[in-house]
Amino acid sequence: MQSKWYAWLVTLIGVLLILPLLGVDALGTVTEGVTAWLIAIAILIIGIIGIMKSSK
Repeated sequence: MQSKWYAWLVTLIGVLLILPLLGVDALGTVTEGVTAWLIAIAILIIGIIGIMKSSK
C-alpha cells in the first residue's frame, strides 16, 4: 500500500511542477526552459508507471 501512496504523491508533484509551465501562476513560478519541462515530465512518468504497477 505504501508504494501506491508514493506513486500518487509523485504524480501529484509532477502535476504541480507542470502547471506553472502551462501558465498557471497561482502556485508560483518554476525555472522555465527545457530542463523544467524534462524534470516535470519525468516525474509524471515515474508516478504514472508507479500507479500502473500498484494497480496490477
